[in-house]
Amino acid sequence: MPEALQPVGAWLLQHTYLVVFVGALIDATGIPFPGRLILVAAGAFAARGDVDAIVVMLLGAAGVALTDHLWYFAGAVGADRLLRLFCRFTLNSELCPRRTADWFERYGSLTIVLGRFMAGVRLLAWPLARAHGVSYPTFALYDAAASLLWSAVWVGLGWFLGEHALDAVGDAGWIGFAVVGAGIVAVLGLRLWRRARQRREPANA
Repeated sequence: MPEALQPVGAWLLQHTYLVVFVGALIDATGIPFPGRLILVAAGAFAARGDVDAIVVMLLGAAGVALTDHLWYFAGAVGADRLLRLFCRFTLNSELCPRRTADWFERYGSLTIVLGRFMAGVRLLAWPLARAHGVSYPTFALYDAAASLLWSAVWVGLGWFLGEHALDAVGDAGWIGFAVVGAGIVAVLGLRLWRRARQRREPANA
């Protein structure tokens, strides 16, 4: 890893598990974010014995799965309207929903697995999955398998590439800002959770 980014790498190593979870969660929203590169770096750390590869893989899968579930239930509160608006400005307002329907007609519930690796499919299909006959238990099962596979691919890549993966991640440059951003979100979230817990404890006493 370039010398300029070594402090970022050290910080990521110290907070790997938390940053992996938050980074994967953000990555699954569709926002341009290098959550996969964070998993690759974590996989390289695991190859050195600094962190547990299984824990990293599970946390990465949990992060994307949580966001996936939010997308799924968003369809019940009218998020499909936002998606149609998104289609209107980016693709074609008529073809966009039709293409989503084609995916479900062609692949059925396997769309949940395939879409995990294609953001263009995932962002449109998840909120509309229920309308296309994908029940929540089915979605949860397929999404769990897809999330584990997705996380394992990127962690495994980092594991096999080792130090070369860290050099490649470092060469990306902007990964440092992403890691810091994910860390800030993670720390703030943890502090808010602790405050909420402290407030509940006197009330339960």
